[in-house]
Amino acid sequence: MQNLRKSGKIGIWILLCIAAVVMLVPAKKAEAEDRRLTFITAYYSGDAVYVGDFIDLEKLTVKGYYSDGKYEDIKDYILSGYVVEKEGSNKFTVYSGEKEATFFVNGRTVKRISAYYTEGSVTIGESLDPDKLVVYATFSDGKTEKVTDFDLPDMVVYTIGRNEFTVIYKDKDATFTVTGKEVRQVRSIYANYSGPAVIVGNEPARDNFYVTAIYNDGTVERVTEFTVMPSVVEDEGSNIMVVSYAGFSAEVRVQGRAKRVISLKAEYTGLPVVVGKAVAPEDITVIATFNDDSTGEVTNFTLSSSIIEKVGDNMLTVFCDGKYTRMLVRGVENEEIDYSHGLWKTIRENGIISRVSIAVGQKADPDQVEINLADRESVKKAVHRLVKTDKYVAYEVVFNDPEQASFLPMTMKVTVPSKFDKDNFAVYYTPNKKTIMAQMNGEFLNSTTYEFKMFQPGTYIIADCTPLLYVESLYLEEGDELSMRLGRSYSLDPVILPHTATNKEVEYTSSRPSVVSVDKYGTLTAEKTGTAVITIAAKDGSGKKCKLRVTVTEK
Repeated sequence: MQNLRKSGKIGIWILLCIAAVVMLVPAKKAEAEDRRLTFITAYYSGDAVYVGDFIDLEKLTVKGYYSDGKYEDIKDYILSGYVVEKEGSNKFTVYSGEKEATFFVNGRTVKRISAYYTEGSVTIGESLDPDKLVVYATFSDGKTEKVTDFDLPDMVVYTIGRNEFTVIYKDKDATFTVTGKEVRQVRSIYANYSGPAVIVGNEPARDNFYVTAIYNDGTVERVTEFTVMPSVVEDEGSNIMVVSYAGFSAEVRVQGRAKRVISLKAEYTGLPVVVGKAVAPEDITVIATFNDDSTGEVTNFTLSSSIIEKVGDNMLTVFCDGKYTRMLVRGVENEEIDYSHGLWKTIRENGIISRVSIAVGQKADPDQVEINLADRESVKKAVHRLVKTDKYVAYEVVFNDPEQASFLPMTMKVTVPSKFDKDNFAVYYTPNKKTIMAQMNGEFLNSTTYEFKMFQPGTYIIADCTPLLYVESLYLEEGDELSMRLGRSYSLDPVILPHTATNKEVEYTSSRPSVVSVDKYGTLTAEKTGTAVITIAAKDGSGKKCKLRVTVTEK
């Protein structure tokens, strides 16, 4: 019974809630239907508008006042018009629903304009810069404002002196004048060299040249893209060098001083020399340091004495250009040459035949010494690093007993193969068949037999050496100057004479790789504006070279 009563109460409560909702919905609907627009207002916040132009709707604010007391923006309105039609006050009506409101926009017209160009003069042939033209408009409402949406039909300066132009804004125009001037050109240059004396054969530093260009408009400026001829100092004392820029030239004087040796270093690279014999100059390497801080090998040296006087270390003095240094040469004792106490062998290969004999001396054991044919292909690389020839035969001297080395040097003689030219005949020694070879210094006993001292066992090569033909001249068909655009490349192809030169390889270097780079194939690349000197040097030891001055300009 209690549960039934309780359930009855809950049901009554639910029915009451439903009734309240049902009664509330019509009330809300009625309330919404009763909300109505009481009146509207319109306000234009923009500036005066040029007659014939549209008003700016972004500057128009329309609000409505409703019966519920709320004041809100209205977006769905209609305008009586959008264009300002007259000077002064222009009335517009805005409609929303059944309500309307009016607002006013001030219309104005341009009464006159004025203009002037901010740059005093312009080079003839050039156009005016609109950003440098200032235009003011005076309107019917009395205001004067700077305007930028003007029209300039003609913009090019054609004549020297007064040039008149017309600028148009709205329906008004105004004239202004611009002075035309000549195209800026160099009329002359002035050059001066303020650096120190330069070693003969070297280039003066460009920073030590002060080159000024004088223009037709009276202005002057320092320039850096000039050329200097000749490019190097050629003589001691005063040198006249011609500086050129934009087709004009000026002379400067640069003092030249001789290239002098300030120190020497000498090294003997040959084999030990028998007491009483002379040291071969080609076995001496002399490196000089010069007064321009450069170093290089010199051959015009002399010796205090070239004769080896004692067994062991001999101190020889080397002189060059008033300087001297010392070097050690090992001397070995002479011996009585007796080929009957020795061994011999005939070497045959590829049609080349030579008889090799060794006089081992009275103390050595001939049975512990061998002469064997060597594979000519194994020494081919070593031969071709020194001479260009295919006429050679190689043999090896082997000590079966290492103690035999204590009896060195030994005397050796070989016969000149019948196919060889005696004048081009040589015997070479290589310790590893690959790299270093020493030419054996000896003498001919007769027209077919050559004798020399053997200081080490190892590989010996009998060769018919074709004389090296050195480069005699080296030049570029382009001449000594070249102009390149920034970012471009150019390939050099130097002419080498004679065409039959043995080694026609060249080396390319750039004085300013950051301006013009060059690879090992002679391809130039213009890296940035400026000037660089490209040197092309023969690699055959002839010392021949040529130079190319390259000027890089903007694209």
